[in-house]
Amino acid sequence: MLELSRGSESYEFEDEESEVLAAHDIIDAERMAERNEEADHRTAAERAAADRTWAFGHIIVDEAQELSPMAWRLLMRRSPTRSMTLVGDPAQTSEEAGVGSWEQILSPYVGDRFEHVTLEVNYRTPAEIMELAAGVLRERDPSFTAPVSVRSTGEKPWTRDAEEDLAGAVAGAVAELTPEEGRLAVIAPRALHKEIAAPLDGVTAGEAPDLTRTVVLLDPRQAKGLEFDHVLVVEPGRFGTSDLYVALTRATQRLGIVHREGLPSALG
Repeated sequence: MLELSRGSESYEFEDEESEVLAAHDIIDAERMAERNEEADHRTAAERAAADRTWAFGHIIVDEAQELSPMAWRLLMRRSPTRSMTLVGDPAQTSEEAGVGSWEQILSPYVGDRFEHVTLEVNYRTPAEIMELAAGVLRERDPSFTAPVSVRSTGEKPWTRDAEEDLAGAVAGAVAELTPEEGRLAVIAPRALHKEIAAPLDGVTAGEAPDLTRTVVLLDPRQAKGLEFDHVLVVEPGRFGTSDLYVALTRATQRLGIVHREGLPSALG
């Protein structure tokens, strides 16, 4: 600014025409107000949360099977056109108030005016693991059909009785399954995490575990929607059928099961 001011002093009135304001140089009060108005840097989600009248043209919901009836009511109020894409699997519903069937949830709002597409091909889970998980799925609901796996690894899932030393058995299984490349998930009931983690070096756990680490300790709900090269399921008898199905289907290569208590009938 100082440099520009000195420059104008040297040539003051040298060219009077240059000092004449053109019409486009004039800013009226309305434009001045627009320029001084603070920009709203909030995300669309943040602005929607602050505005009870906010509506969306289209809504995409992932893990939609977990939403309660109250949550569906909220979403429908924000979607006057009922234009939505819902992604989920009722077989994996963990919440008691979650989806039992899409018809049950959607009919009050759109009747039968929705398209239901079922993914029948499984690209993640090998056939050997899916064969085991399919038994759990049938126990969850005989009307559910397991997707067909497109590949096979030749390695069947295995089970190991920990007898009295659960943490030691888990540590031994982790040592066997930990890959040179890739990731291993230990999926166990939250109540057992402290006991299991004690002998494991470098394992990440907690509310927000570091999923980039080689070995991660999760409960079934944390594992939902994720995939790992190898998975070790601990005490499956403590899981409900939905959570057990989720835990069994996270592996892309190998699956092991360690238990001290009895196995559920679908795995026995």
